[in-house]
Amino acid sequence: MKYTVDRIESGFAVCEDENGNLTDIELAILPEGVSEGDIILITDGETVILKEETDERRRKIAEKRKAVFERKRVN
Repeated sequence: MKYTVDRIESGFAVCEDENGNLTDIELAILPEGVSEGDIILITDGETVILKEETDERRRKIAEKRKAVFERKRVN
C-alpha cells in the first residue's frame, strides 16, 4: 500500500493512505532518512521511499504555491 508521510512524532510517522486514512507507522520499520512529504510503498516485507513520485509531488506543490503567490502580487 502507498502512504504519504504527513508528519513525524514520538518515534512514529503519521502516514496518510490513498483513501485519506491516517496510520501511525514505527520509524524503525521505515527506510533511514524518511521525512515529511515522502511517498512510501509498503509491501510484503519491504518498505521503500518512492523517490520519483515524491519529487514529482513536491514539484507540483511548488508550482501551485508559486502560482498563488504570483496571483496575490497582481492583486
